[in-house]
Amino acid sequence: MKNSLLILSLLMAFTFSLKAQDSIDSTQIYLRNAYILDFQTDAFRIGNILIENEMISKINYGKSSIDKEGMLNYNLENRYLIPGLIDGHVHLGTDPSGEDNLEVTKDRLNYLLLNGVTTVRDMAGDARYLSYLSRLALLDEIPAPDIYFSALFAGESFFKDQRIAAASKGIETGQAPFMRAINSSSDLNLVIAEAKGTGATGIKIYADLDASEVRKIVAAAHKQNMKVWAHATVFPAKPSEVCAAGVDVVSHATLLAWEGENNVPTDATLRYSKQVDYDIDNPVFAELMETLRRNNTILDATVNVYGNNSKDTTVFQKGIALTKLAYKKKVRIGVGTDMYLNDLTAVAPIFQEMNTLQREVGMKPIDIIRAATMVNAEEIGKENQIGSIEEGKNANIVVLRLNPLTDIDNCSNIEYVIKNGKVYKRE
Repeated sequence: MKNSLLILSLLMAFTFSLKAQDSIDSTQIYLRNAYILDFQTDAFRIGNILIENEMISKINYGKSSIDKEGMLNYNLENRYLIPGLIDGHVHLGTDPSGEDNLEVTKDRLNYLLLNGVTTVRDMAGDARYLSYLSRLALLDEIPAPDIYFSALFAGESFFKDQRIAAASKGIETGQAPFMRAINSSSDLNLVIAEAKGTGATGIKIYADLDASEVRKIVAAAHKQNMKVWAHATVFPAKPSEVCAAGVDVVSHATLLAWEGENNVPTDATLRYSKQVDYDIDNPVFAELMETLRRNNTILDATVNVYGNNSKDTTVFQKGIALTKLAYKKKVRIGVGTDMYLNDLTAVAPIFQEMNTLQREVGMKPIDIIRAATMVNAEEIGKENQIGSIEEGKNANIVVLRLNPLTDIDNCSNIEYVIKNGKVYKRE
């Protein structure tokens, strides 16, 4: 894996000089003779795509030798088209007044877009800032992936976390509509309505809530047509309890390991403490995966981020083992990174995660691409607009020089990124 990532890094050094401002904008674009990924057959088919007004208006399969008059034409012979990638776990706005300031964040968003990421799911930050960025991205006023974000709910004891103060600056801790402390007297219908009013797509259930509290939040949020995303263990709520509550997505495969413990901490700051009862062959894990599969719960695995945990390598190993089991049991898996974006010359986090899913978990490239597109689109409830190359969907497409079904690392060999019908060229 390390050698593979080194090659990717060298490739990035030669190709990343282009800025997304070097783009071509047209209301009509014709892509012809490309290999188009078809999730119906899990294979590439030669065909042609007509893009009009940011949408995929027509797909014809077969070769074409004629350009369309009055349009931007691209002859994409021997090029491979996959849907725009979706990173299902980012943090863009933890500290907008500091390390996540606007200029830095714009550079990060540009970097993500040029690496084929056309949509992101932000998993907790300052919604005032994220809403502003989301508008800029949606209108393509800046080169950026489209942004969908969450409002964080947790027990009162969680709000000693210093990140909360940075993300909700100017508001009493625990009282921001996007960073809400929940207790027995909380009016869930009201606080969820206020969270929705920030522009959030989903509620993120973070920590320090028991199973009954999780169930109540899920029911109230779904009643208002909001998605519910949760840590795989909410402390003290175990994974099976979180899943049974009806959440749409659980994050961090390594946290599923708490299902096998007799004693689960009530304080989430202990989430990576030593687990005394963990055994991947414990039947409770197979039962848990069956519950996830039956409930159609998506696992946002985020395995790679734990790979450099020198303090406890078992955290990474547990995440890998549990993601392998989830894959074997046909649990739907999404691709999320949860990594810092400090080095914009490095291999993009989404490619690192996809590499780990192939090399360490053993997922097939087609399943990884599906996870990073179709499954992640379902996480945010936008599967009818994005996530696959189909007529009537947004024109979010990545044009690759090499076949990613032979090696997932080929997803980084990008020639063009198309987002909302706007073409960005990489050289």
